[in-house]
Amino acid sequence: MERETALQSYREAVSGKIADFRSNMEKHLLEHAGYLENMVKCGMDFLGEQMKKQEKEYVCFLYISVLKADLIAGKYRIFLHGLDMRWYLDEEPAEAYVDADELFEPFNRLRNALEDANSGYGGAVSSYDIQNLLFEELPLMDSMICQILRYRLRDWEEKGIFNKVVRSPYWLLKWGEYRDRAEFLIQTDRVEKSDSAWKEELKKAAHDPEKMVFSYWYKGKCQGKDPKNLDMRFITFEDCVVQDVKFENCNMEGSRFPKSKISGCRFEGCNLSGADFRSCSFENTSFAGAELTSAIFPAESIPFLEISAEQLQTIQIYREERA
Repeated sequence: MERETALQSYREAVSGKIADFRSNMEKHLLEHAGYLENMVKCGMDFLGEQMKKQEKEYVCFLYISVLKADLIAGKYRIFLHGLDMRWYLDEEPAEAYVDADELFEPFNRLRNALEDANSGYGGAVSSYDIQNLLFEELPLMDSMICQILRYRLRDWEEKGIFNKVVRSPYWLLKWGEYRDRAEFLIQTDRVEKSDSAWKEELKKAAHDPEKMVFSYWYKGKCQGKDPKNLDMRFITFEDCVVQDVKFENCNMEGSRFPKSKISGCRFEGCNLSGADFRSCSFENTSFAGAELTSAIFPAESIPFLEISAEQLQTIQIYREERA
């Protein structure tokens, strides 16, 4: 059998097994969301210990990766990489590993299924071909993990996930391929911006569609200027005054507003799925016409926010515990 014909036949024969893996992997990851979070916490603890040994002062850039070399060797673990402001020019990055056998159980089953299916091809399908099929599933798996961790890690400060890692005021965490494609999980920029920065960045966003994605606003005043149809996923306003802003048809999924005051604002047509307003105060603000699935609101503020009965069925209500 010619190699090209054999490989095509093999791919068709295992397509069902790969489809099963994709559906099972999503379910597996959702069921192991707590395991994922704890794995990151353990990894950061190890990384912090390594920084102490190296006498590394701080890190700006944190990366979590699954190394292909590990997968080839049958090692199921994640690699954590911390670099200072020099980024990849950092000559002494901090590194750590965390075992992740439980996370990769469906992946290992797929590997076994692909190897078992490689019979009757007269050696035309090699282990290299099977590796390539497995590697083709990694981007999807990475994206699934990122979607879960963005929400699991957004309370990182309260949970103490990075307590042992000394970070600069600006720092980020990404998950993805080592020194290649990676997705944001967290970006923090606790440097105050000028009052004019809000309008300047919105002006830039008109030409750069991802300018506001994961952007971070700290102790600033974001006033006026009505953003329309902007991608503002996972934007954070920390200890800010957001005043007289009419957000219209913006994608603000996963946005956060810790300790911020929102005054005179409208969110008509915006996607605020998973947004976190727990520690906000509101004044003359409306969420009429917004998508609010799984958005979190303080219980005492809900009657004043023009949230409809239909929207009320989809939100999460936060009640602060009092001693």
